[in-house]
Amino acid sequence: MNILEVINNIKIKTIYGKLPESVNNISQDSRKIGEGDVFVAIKGYTVDGHNYIEKVIKQGAALVIASRYEDYNIENCAVIVVKEHEIEKIASMIAKAINHGLAVHTVAVTGTNGKTSISTLVHNMLRNLDESSAFIGTNGFGKNDNEPVYFGNTTPDVVTLHNKIGELRRENIKNLAFEASSHAMALGRIYNVDIDVAIFTNLTHEHLDFHGDMQTYAYDKSLLFSTLGNNFSEAKYGVLNKDDDYYSIMSKCLYHQEINYSVKDETADFYAYNIKQFKENGIYKTQFTLNSPEGTFECTTNYIGDFMVSNVLAAMIAVWVKGYSVENLVSILPSLGALYGRMEILGDGLPIDIISDFAHTPDGYKKLLEATREIRKGKRTLLLTGMGGGRDISKGPLIGEIISEADYVIITTDSPRDEDVEVLMGAIEKGMTHKNYEKVWFRTDAVKRVIELAEPGDVVILASKGREDYEILKGGKKVWHSDPIIAIDEAKKKFGIE
Repeated sequence: MNILEVINNIKIKTIYGKLPESVNNISQDSRKIGEGDVFVAIKGYTVDGHNYIEKVIKQGAALVIASRYEDYNIENCAVIVVKEHEIEKIASMIAKAINHGLAVHTVAVTGTNGKTSISTLVHNMLRNLDESSAFIGTNGFGKNDNEPVYFGNTTPDVVTLHNKIGELRRENIKNLAFEASSHAMALGRIYNVDIDVAIFTNLTHEHLDFHGDMQTYAYDKSLLFSTLGNNFSEAKYGVLNKDDDYYSIMSKCLYHQEINYSVKDETADFYAYNIKQFKENGIYKTQFTLNSPEGTFECTTNYIGDFMVSNVLAAMIAVWVKGYSVENLVSILPSLGALYGRMEILGDGLPIDIISDFAHTPDGYKKLLEATREIRKGKRTLLLTGMGGGRDISKGPLIGEIISEADYVIITTDSPRDEDVEVLMGAIEKGMTHKNYEKVWFRTDAVKRVIELAEPGDVVILASKGREDYEILKGGKKVWHSDPIIAIDEAKKKFGIE
């Protein structure tokens, strides 16, 4: 395709070599560059793409976008040098032009907790309604009913994101629900993405090692709503959780129509109340009454916890604005299955309940324990959780205080990377309010230990990892690990179940 018009719109630049009239693909990964492609040289935290410019030129790159220039052989390649802090923005402009095509209805979800649940719910609802759909987030990139491909980041780099949207266009997949992390907004990973619905879930203590303070964290989250623009000829919506302390800030940042939801405020556009948890045929479920712009409805879901009701409301609204009736959406709720690694109750036929969840923030643990109280009533609770390397450990003591509600705790790690495992575990240990705990740094051993301690009738909670199937150790070594698989295998052996 001809990209000269896009390049002409880049006003602050220096061009070395002859510009190509057309290019093929674009990537920030030098290994993916072939004849006629565009390479974006990003100076990252650990890798500097400028070190690979000579390599991609030899591989046949037609164009390189960079923030500095050296004496390259540019006989058959052009290099455009732009401001370093603008490079993701420039890359997004070119990536969007390369991946032009049919519109993809796009829902972006931001918030400390609930992003994966809501984006997955939106995807599952649309599939239930016979629409083609994809999702991008912590669980990878999934198209329709295919197995997802894991990325490594909640939100991929801006070039990869545009490439994946282009892939959806070429395959005529009409919907995308993706997780927009605060890092993604701050680092420009969603530049130039056309978003139709922006959802805000909540804002609680997390990532302060990156953002510095809650005010900056809130500001970075609010950037999602600026991506909607102010072209009111297009139907775009902000979906906001009215129960969150930062709701009013997000509301002020939203120029397009707001639709809010709540499990506390009866004035909300979508309000859930009379929330009751029950068990039917061995499956835990939740009922609630919904007040909506189209009337009042009785709803049943296969999830537990008020926070999951809140997530369901957000997802319903995102699909409702496409033109479906509330009645239709309520009717499909009972057919929506468990969410991968999110408040997932495992081990049918075992004499213990095993609950796997991704909770990794103080608010996440609080909601996890609140949601499982009915299940845990009159039973012993054993909880396993870990602190990740390269993460905000200032939240550790608060997590320790919250999880002290459990009768026994196993403190472990969660991909410790190159950090001192004693420091990681000690951050949680500092907040513990009782002595009924032990530390087991290697997570696989920790999961085996918690099952070893479990007795019939106990509830075992595996927190902070969900269905993530790896651990990252020293030197970046990646090893297989799965909380649910290891726990179920160990429990079957312990209780003699085939």
